[in-house]
Amino acid sequence: MSLEDRVASLARSWVGAIQNHHRLAIGTILAATVALGIFTALTLGVNMDNKKLLSPDLPFQKAARAYGRYFPSLDDGLLIVLDAQTPEQARASAQALADKLREDRDTFRDVYIPGGDPFFQRHGLLYRSPEELDDFVDHVALVQPILADLSRDASIGSLSRIIQLGLKQARTNPTAAATDWPAVLDKIGVATVRVFDEYPISVSWEDLMVEGTALDIGTRQTIVLEPVLEFGKILAAQNAIAEIRSAAQDLGLTPDRGIEVRITGNPALNYEEMIGLAWDIGVSTFFSLAIVVALLYAALRSMRLVSAAAITLVVGLIWTAAFAAATVGQLNVLSIAFAVLFIGLGVDFAIHLGMQYVDTLNSGTPGDAMQNTLQHIVSALVLCAITTAIGFLAFYPTGYRGVAELGLISGGGMFITLFQTFTLFPALVSALLGDHPENLRPALPLRLVPPRAVTTHPGWIVAIAIALAIAALLQLPHMKFDINVVEMRDPKTESVQAFKDLLARSETSPWYIDVLTPDLEAGQALAERARDLDVVSSALTLADYVPADQDEKRQILETVAMLLEVPIGESNNDTSTEQQVSALRDLRNELDADWLDADSPLGRSALSLRKHLDTFLARVGDEAETKAALAELQKILLGNFTAQFDRLREAADPPLVELKDLPRDLSRRMVSDDGHARVQIFPSEELATSDDVARFVDTVRELAPDATGVAVNLLELGRATSQSLRQALTSAFVAIAILLLLLWRRIGDTLLVLAPLLLGAILNGGLMVALDIQLNFANVVVLPLLIGIGVDCGIHLVYAARDGKAANALLESVTARAVFFSTMTTTASFGSLSLSSHRGISTLGMLLVFGILIILVCNLVVLPALITLRQRAGASD
Repeated sequence: MSLEDRVASLARSWVGAIQNHHRLAIGTILAATVALGIFTALTLGVNMDNKKLLSPDLPFQKAARAYGRYFPSLDDGLLIVLDAQTPEQARASAQALADKLREDRDTFRDVYIPGGDPFFQRHGLLYRSPEELDDFVDHVALVQPILADLSRDASIGSLSRIIQLGLKQARTNPTAAATDWPAVLDKIGVATVRVFDEYPISVSWEDLMVEGTALDIGTRQTIVLEPVLEFGKILAAQNAIAEIRSAAQDLGLTPDRGIEVRITGNPALNYEEMIGLAWDIGVSTFFSLAIVVALLYAALRSMRLVSAAAITLVVGLIWTAAFAAATVGQLNVLSIAFAVLFIGLGVDFAIHLGMQYVDTLNSGTPGDAMQNTLQHIVSALVLCAITTAIGFLAFYPTGYRGVAELGLISGGGMFITLFQTFTLFPALVSALLGDHPENLRPALPLRLVPPRAVTTHPGWIVAIAIALAIAALLQLPHMKFDINVVEMRDPKTESVQAFKDLLARSETSPWYIDVLTPDLEAGQALAERARDLDVVSSALTLADYVPADQDEKRQILETVAMLLEVPIGESNNDTSTEQQVSALRDLRNELDADWLDADSPLGRSALSLRKHLDTFLARVGDEAETKAALAELQKILLGNFTAQFDRLREAADPPLVELKDLPRDLSRRMVSDDGHARVQIFPSEELATSDDVARFVDTVRELAPDATGVAVNLLELGRATSQSLRQALTSAFVAIAILLLLLWRRIGDTLLVLAPLLLGAILNGGLMVALDIQLNFANVVVLPLLIGIGVDCGIHLVYAARDGKAANALLESVTARAVFFSTMTTTASFGSLSLSSHRGISTLGMLLVFGILIILVCNLVVLPALITLRQRAGASD
């Protein structure tokens, strides 16, 4: 007796016993399922730490750990991007938020505002180039008359008189006036509008002092946080993000107050990604469920059989989850997708067995129908389970723990679903259909192509397939793995948009490189060499925070200090309400001068202010209301002027800076207590593509092999994923081929199974290049799924052909229909994911749809053509 006969006999006896005691079998399995479900709930955890996906012995992992012993890593850091209406508002808001978050030491280990220390406000001008400072001197000289007069009397009346005088001077010299007065007029116009806002924002005079120069600091602040992440939860950063939101809300840092607080960084990206995926997958499940049920019914033509198949699938999934809990203990960001793979392949066994059962039932004795069915297809089902498991388990020896654990869980799941198909499914069929099953109808006779076309022109079909394969092969070298974790996510989410804003400027890019050096001198030498690289915009050590050319810069700033050396007065609060209103009316009338060119910058600003003043004066009513409105206008327009002017005067007279003068908060981030020094290397490009990242990282690592950072980790993770996939897929293909040869001892049959699989893989790769779809960290799980489907289809069809079926009979057989419905069910299950807003998941859905359709064509068109050619060759012999 052959091995196949022994397996068939054993399966027949097993199923016979199960059917005779189906109640006991169902009760035992369901009880075990409940127990395993409880076990899984209590023991199966998650670990969302991406660093644990790869072997800790890899060189870049060792470099990251060595660096992490001395300095914080941005890999697990959160970034708060705070945008405000004015520089002062941004600075004050960021400081208030940082101070509040520092109080929560249980959630945040460290909170830091780059450049936020008072030291940089005092010495900030020394970090500018002499050329920038020369421009600054010219700008201050231009606005000095306004600043000097307001410093003596920062009141509405004083400002009105200053503007009127300036406009009269502009009449004689309009070219010079047009470069400074429009900004002043615009500020007054904005202030008159804000008076009546619920949350008025003070006008900034600081930007007027530096506006249009290289010293314009902007209205954005960034806060860097080192949160305590809970990697045992799927949403590891949930608590930290909630605390940031709560703190911002408590401080009134909200859009209606002119402040936008956005959170980004890897933990925030992962958090919003998981939230979005849960929504997308949840919504797609409702749509796909109806389609899957409809396809299962079209295949099995009985809701009772559909119910039996669905229950078997769910029970198998629970058992597989328990297997995961017992073997790996924790799911990672990739192995959590085992359920997707299990559902996609697990339902195939029930479809093939169910459809064959219906076909046997309609042509034999009902009592022995299930056993007779297994007699014919048990070998194919067992072999499919083994080969598919090999495809998954081939990932286990790779160094990429993420896909290794996914392969182990999914490979074990194939044997679990095989066991349930031979046990629970027959028991449920007996329980639901009884001893005398209903007269079940066979599946609809669907045909992908007319059988006659395959049997008449098999040579043309094979020739076309070969031509397409050659064309696709030429495209395969262009396949790429996209490591950009930002681009694969939903572009509408807050974290993605904020991250892209930071990436757009090299000095704020989170994808810089860190290098650990033994001391500051070695760090300076490395930084000097790194600056010569064309991929590097800047390289910083602690020594670079000591400004260069200080004597020359301080000499330039002496001119600024002299221009600002005016006596400081106080706002004239004794002016009556009537006098203030009169001053505003006089200003309004001056803006109505005929000589103003409405098309010039000054003319446009004057016209706008005149309209704002008309509106303001019309809205104030009695004296009390007018007085309150004028007081609010004074506060909004000039309330911060004195403090801002004092800050500018202080910055214009900075003392010399030495290494010992640098802020402690900065020093500890750049030099450790034992003297190790950090070098920060920033890219000269935006790093928008994987090639950009690779060029930046590889070039820098020629100088510093132990470089680390987010960019390095992403590149190495992508390379490890690609290498593991190539290694696993090659190993799986070879192992499956050897297994088929050992079992069948027929090279022809083995080639018939592998040819459509290889053809489908080549065509899928070529189509990906043609459609510009790149592999990424989300869609790589589709590859083992496609291998499993391809192998299963080929084995079932070759087994049917070994029974002597001609190609036309094979295409009309229940086996071909089962292949069609099983692949369509998988397509319906996950094809709706292509509509996801998450680009990685969307491409996963697209690859599944395209890949399964290609595999279906290869197995139901090309494979029968090959079988026909083989049969003709055998007949001619």
